[in-house]
Order: sequence, then C-alpha cells, then structure tokens
Amino acid sequence: MTAKPLLARIVFVASAVCAPLWAQTPLFTDGPAFGGSKVFSEGMNPLANPARFGQAPTGYYFSFVDGDQRAQDNKSLLAATTGGDPATLPALANAPWAQRTRAYGLSSAKNGANLALTREEFNSMLFTPDPVAPSMDGRRATVDRLSVGGGGPAQQGSTTAMGVNLRVERWAAGEIFQPYKLATPGALNFASAESDMLNGTGTSNRSWNLALDAGLVLEMAQGVRLGVTADQINPKHLWDVYLQPQFRAGLQLDLGQLAKLSLESDLNSVERMPFPVKQQASAASLRFGVSSAAALLVGVERRKIEDASVTRAGATLQIRTSSLLLAIGFQAGQDRPMKSATLMVN
Repeated sequence: MTAKPLLARIVFVASAVCAPLWAQTPLFTDGPAFGGSKVFSEGMNPLANPARFGQAPTGYYFSFVDGDQRAQDNKSLLAATTGGDPATLPALANAPWAQRTRAYGLSSAKNGANLALTREEFNSMLFTPDPVAPSMDGRRATVDRLSVGGGGPAQQGSTTAMGVNLRVERWAAGEIFQPYKLATPGALNFASAESDMLNGTGTSNRSWNLALDAGLVLEMAQGVRLGVTADQINPKHLWDVYLQPQFRAGLQLDLGQLAKLSLESDLNSVERMPFPVKQQASAASLRFGVSSAAALLVGVERRKIEDASVTRAGATLQIRTSSLLLAIGFQAGQDRPMKSATLMVN
C-alpha cells in the first residue's frame, strides 16, 4: 500500500473513532446518555421530541451537565507522549480524542409549551497520526440557545401528539492550542502544551443558526407507541460543518404498569457541531417506577460513524412530588464521567 492511501486511511480511522464527541448534550438529564430517550423524552429537554413537551409537569427547570469523554487510555497515553516517547504514537492513534462538556439550562413548562435558555461548552482535542508529521489539534465551541416550542395531543383523549420547536443559536468557535507538529523525527514535542489539554476559554469566530425541529408520537395500541423526530429541518453551513436534517424513529412498550421500554435509532447520518463528521446513533432504555415518588432509568447508546462505533451506558434516578422534581444522572466513562442534575419547582 502506498504512503498516500495509508495516510488517508489512518486519518479516516482517527476521525471515525471520534464519534462520541458529537453526541447530543443530554440537557435536563433527559436523553439516552442517562438512560432516557430522545423520541420518548420526559418533555424537559428542548433538544428532544417537541411532541413530548406536554409530558413535562408545569414548573421551572434548572439543569447542569458536566464531564469528560475520552477514547480508551487517552489520558495515560497523552501523559507518556508529552515526554516525547515515540513508542506511544501507535497506541495514541487508536485513542486519539477527548472532549470536555459543560452545559447549563433554565426552562419553563406549562400546558405543552416549552421556553428554554441553555448554554453548552465543548473543549475537544484530536491526534492526527500522520506517518510523516503527526499533530495534536484542539478546538473549543460554545453555543447560547433560545428555544421556543409547543406540543402534545391535538385534543383531549387523542392518540396522536405533535409538536414543533424553534431554536435560535449563537455559536462561537476557536482553538484551544496551536497544533503541535513533529519536533524531531519520531517524537512529538508537547513541551509548551498545557498539562490538561482540555482547558481552554478563547473563541474568535461567531455565527448564528436558526433551526426548526418537529416530532410526532402515535399511540398504535394500548401501551404501544410509535414516535418520529426531525431536527434541523432547514440545512445550514456553520464554518466547515454542514448541518442537515436528521430523522429518528422509536418504539415504546409498556411493560405492565410500572415499566416502559424504549427502542430508537437515527435513520440517517449527518454532521453536527463542533466537527464536520457524520454520525448516527441507536439507543435502548428502560424506565422503572420504583414507587409513586421515584423512578429509575437505565439505558445504553451506540454511536457510529461508518464502521467505527462506541457504546456507553447511563442511569438516572428521579424523585417527584407534587411541587418538586429532582433528577440525578450518571454515564459510565473515564477520568471525569458525564454527570447531570435537574431540579424543577412549581
């Protein structure tokens, strides 16, 4: 195999392994990352199915999400590579990415209407294993978002729920650090790099995105529901990322009176911020009513780019009263596992 096709293949594999970096942020502890569902959401997440907005209890919601996602052994390999050990480069090529995510949210839900203000911050790094000049690149992206939507049954007792959501987003992007190249043959020079490459605050580029989402849920039979969502219906270029519509379908089954099983999958692969790489995901989750005031959600999500994929599991504990909802979510991972908390008061 010639050097050029080999290089192209290596770079493709490195990009493909980055699939989990661009997973949707599970705002308000409501989504597959924490055992929930996007198609059959709890109605709190403004990035989920707007047809489910009517499921959210009336109140004001506060949300916080934080954590790292890394390829296996990425942190330890980076520490060894920082010392200039060329023996670590082949292994780092199989663990080339890391991302730190932090998000905040405030929303109001009433009578199927949802109004939300959210902010997401992403710090990401990617090692490109070029056999001639390997490099390490970092990218920071933030988004401030206003979402206005509504959804629910068309009338009392209807078996069909529909909804739409409008998102106005202000994106910012910039470099965390300048790319580091080969200093001498066979060794990377990270001498001037920060000890934690996921610490970055600067952004130099700004852009706006206006997005329209829609969703539908149909009660096909007693305890059997079919759902469909479409997000970013209007295509948009944000720098090197081409945002196109993504469609997702799901099936939910009631398992007795206390449990619900949800199965869902994206129907097409699309690019999403902050990187120009197509992604597609499938998920399965189980919601179990522990008591009248508590519920446990567990689930697993598999995210794929071409033939490369990653699987992650998560869980959420919900406690509800007539005037309060508290949700604590946790997703398995390395270093600083993804975690989330949501508080609702009315």
